[in-house]
Amino acid sequence: MTNFEHEISIKGRMVNVPAIRVGDSIVVVKGRALKVAEIFDEYWLEKRHLPDPLRVIEEIRNAGQVPDLFTFSQRVPDTEPRYDFPMEWSNYAVIPLSTCDHWLKKQVSSMTKRNIQSSGKRGVEVRVCAFDDDYVRGIMSIYNETAIRQGRKFWHYGKDFASVQRENGTYAERSLFLAAFFEGQMIGYMKIVLDENTAAIMQILSKMEYYDKRPNNALMAAGVRECCSREIKHLLYEKYVYEGKPDSSLTEYKKSNGFIRIDVPQYFVPLTARGSLALRLGLNRSQKDKLPYWLTSRLVALRTKWYEHRMEKR
Repeated sequence: MTNFEHEISIKGRMVNVPAIRVGDSIVVVKGRALKVAEIFDEYWLEKRHLPDPLRVIEEIRNAGQVPDLFTFSQRVPDTEPRYDFPMEWSNYAVIPLSTCDHWLKKQVSSMTKRNIQSSGKRGVEVRVCAFDDDYVRGIMSIYNETAIRQGRKFWHYGKDFASVQRENGTYAERSLFLAAFFEGQMIGYMKIVLDENTAAIMQILSKMEYYDKRPNNALMAAGVRECCSREIKHLLYEKYVYEGKPDSSLTEYKKSNGFIRIDVPQYFVPLTARGSLALRLGLNRSQKDKLPYWLTSRLVALRTKWYEHRMEKR
């Protein structure tokens, strides 16, 4: 076990945080007033390479500077609690997969099915690509289309080639890189990280200029087809509900594409007296989750107007 600093991305910026090496895994520590430890990239690691959480807890307790909490989650489809630690339910967006034909006929909405069909008719072609310089430049052209997405500053806007290559090249040896093309131009891309029986979408993004051609629907259909051909049983796409927003556009998009909500246990292990107190007070949760939806929706609308106003002044 060694203590050092490890680089992570927080809101699009690369920062160094304290870290502890446990076997082949890295445990990072985030936060100032409340220091929370977690396995770095836990969501993206292969399940067979995830460290035993009991060993991690023991190693952290022996670290020089003990964090206040250690948090870890079980993995889809393992939904039955297995550990006797304080826990909460963490939700994920998941497509249970059998065949692509079943997904298209039984799981997606009728509108999504029409969008997939119309995308092909409108000239969109999706291909599995190599992660090479052309692919990276294609991603950059999508990133640099606009500085504002979904009402907030777009973190990836203006990034240089080396940064885009490094950030999108993680887990490349077990990833699928897909791209949507229109008239020879890359207008959307999708990265899927594969595990033994599951896969997770790391990114799906397309140019807003070509929204009417539904490249995201075409990418999703191609992604499902590729996963089914590899006998993947569950395709994940991060959370199903974000920050208590059950009717967000992203949740609706996932629902229409056949994703369902699956809850898995997330554990919070107090390692200090401060950690125990924080857990009793609910300080382990994001404070945004405690705000009523009527307030958060208005705050999001105000944020959107503020960013739009800033862009108009440039």
